[in-house]
Amino acid sequence: LWPNNPSLHPPILYGLFKDWDGKKAYDPSTLPTLIYADLRTESAKALVQMDEELTSIVKKLSQLYPKNVHMKSDFSMYHCVNENYEEQITCKWDTVTSVLTNKAFGKHKIPYTEVKGKGVVPTLKHKFFETDLPFGLCTFVDIARMIGVKTPLIDAMIRWNQKLIGKEYITKSGAIDGKDAKECVLPSQLGLTKTTLEYGFRGGSSSATEPPKK
Repeated sequence: LWPNNPSLHPPILYGLFKDWDGKKAYDPSTLPTLIYADLRTESAKALVQMDEELTSIVKKLSQLYPKNVHMKSDFSMYHCVNENYEEQITCKWDTVTSVLTNKAFGKHKIPYTEVKGKGVVPTLKHKFFETDLPFGLCTFVDIARMIGVKTPLIDAMIRWNQKLIGKEYITKSGAIDGKDAKECVLPSQLGLTKTTLEYGFRGGSSSATEPPKK
């Protein structure tokens, strides 16, 4: 749940292409080239909402596991990027500016495929669309369902993304139980429950989650 690629790529791309039919080519002059440094308004909105949904999952987990000191950490995107890229961020006003002005992110590009004589389309055979979904978004939703947290944006991004790449992970039930769900990392399918999610199959005890004595 720590902010990483699935917390960044999907909301930014969803903000840009959520209304794309998967076929129509774009005029390249109307599209951003750099995924972070050219951040657009709708992408920024989605980025912030994604962050809110992820931190709401962490908040519920911290309530379920009150002795787990790790769940008391700040899992927000703002904290994460500023902790790891402190000297490379030129404007730390909020989450959006911290991503937008992060020099370490500055050169990362959005992959496009040229459609001869028509323009360009987002490249779907790329980790942005093929990896962040089953190994990120679907995992988040599976955990959220286990603990009763709603994730409307993440759900919407999964439905949008899976349609583009011809997969079925989330279904009308809202669960990650589609025909391709076995491709995902799903704690619930590994036999974990709300009460065992904290440790997985490692066991654990209350003492294991208390701060070490100095």
